[in-house]
Amino acid sequence: MLKIAHSELYQRLKKYQLDEPRHELGFTRHLIRNNGWTENYADRAIAEYKKFVFLTVVSDHQIVPSDTVDQVWHAHLLLTTSYWEEFCPQVLGKKLHHHPTKGGKEERAKFHELYRQTIDSYQQHFGKPPLDIWSPPEIRFGKKVKMQRVSKVDNWIIPKKPLQKNLAKLSFIAGLIIFVLAIVIVQKVLASNPEASESIHLWDWFYFLIPAGAGLLIRNRIRQPSTQDQKPLLTEYEIAYLAGGEQRAIELAITKLVYQGYLKPNVRYRTFAIAKIMDPELANLEQQVMIQTRINPEFKHLRITKPYNTDSLRTRLEQDRLKLRKKKCRVSPHPLEYFLSFWQYYFFLLIGSGILLSLFENQILRAFLTNFNEIEPLRRGIVFLILCLKMLDGRTYWGDLVLKDIRKKDVSFDPIQRFALYGESTLSGGVLDDLKQIYKAQKKEDEAAGCGC
Repeated sequence: MLKIAHSELYQRLKKYQLDEPRHELGFTRHLIRNNGWTENYADRAIAEYKKFVFLTVVSDHQIVPSDTVDQVWHAHLLLTTSYWEEFCPQVLGKKLHHHPTKGGKEERAKFHELYRQTIDSYQQHFGKPPLDIWSPPEIRFGKKVKMQRVSKVDNWIIPKKPLQKNLAKLSFIAGLIIFVLAIVIVQKVLASNPEASESIHLWDWFYFLIPAGAGLLIRNRIRQPSTQDQKPLLTEYEIAYLAGGEQRAIELAITKLVYQGYLKPNVRYRTFAIAKIMDPELANLEQQVMIQTRINPEFKHLRITKPYNTDSLRTRLEQDRLKLRKKKCRVSPHPLEYFLSFWQYYFFLLIGSGILLSLFENQILRAFLTNFNEIEPLRRGIVFLILCLKMLDGRTYWGDLVLKDIRKKDVSFDPIQRFALYGESTLSGGVLDDLKQIYKAQKKEDEAAGCGC
């Protein structure tokens, strides 16, 4: 509930019109043209800008805008007469200057913290902020700062995320289409050649559907249940375990200790120094990490799951039927999974393309089909293994549903909660920037160690 003085201020802000009726382009159209926004999004951005300037008056700390709100603010500042002679003195009741960051690690950490305080103040007055306008800190100070103006006349703009996200699905669909076309063409070839028709059984290619169907039924049975009476309330460590397994839970403990100042990261050597005495009130997994840090402070050692006891987390998730029991699923990744994933998504593409290419020479086609039928048992076995081993981190269908619901409702700007859900990609700001560099360096080392020539 807003105080009377605050309520009057907010009403003035809501009534204030940024668009000048006499101007053909107008303020809103200017935002739409320069930022590629829809009219609805531009109107919402302006409404959030008014909430932002409201907070600058009523809050006792510096308010940091989201990137979207900042774009509206920049556009408003360009209307110098309107901004300084009308808006600030008559509507806002104070001068509101724009103070960009000076750069550097300390400034970055400072603005991260101020942004989180801004979100807290926003929630006190207006409730949960819309994520498409008030993005989380790692996006606000990560992806957003890399934006720049691009001419649509001279450049094509192709979004990366949908393409990367759906590449495997697109390959599967394209491969399936090619595979079906290949079968149709081969049918015509065999129809015109009776001898080849007698020696080659086209429908043998569909035998893999039998083990695939059986695999689906088995996996569906193993991953039950799909629903329960009510959704459980999980702790941040239980969420981390559900989202990324034991490894994520351990990494969350490391991240939380760094964030709270118990561990100080050394980027160069990828080690951690104990900066504060262990508090007995720390979570059990955090205490285990502190003990392991004394034994060996290297990051790669701290991430090894073997020394830790996370049975209580798994037991809780198993009791709520969110996780499969150990005997029913593969707990740790296996190199075979990469091979299986490759066949799962690119099987039709490879085989369909091979059939089409072989049509240039009928004898090659016959040899290809004959040899291909010889590996039919292997092909059936591969598909069967794919469908049985691919357990999605050992979650049940109910676990998938609960995790999806948590992510859908996620409006948290707390770096620890976001790490539990999404992992190291959310690290940003101050000491967490150092931790992120350690993750990147370790990932490069792991990838190099896994390469061969």
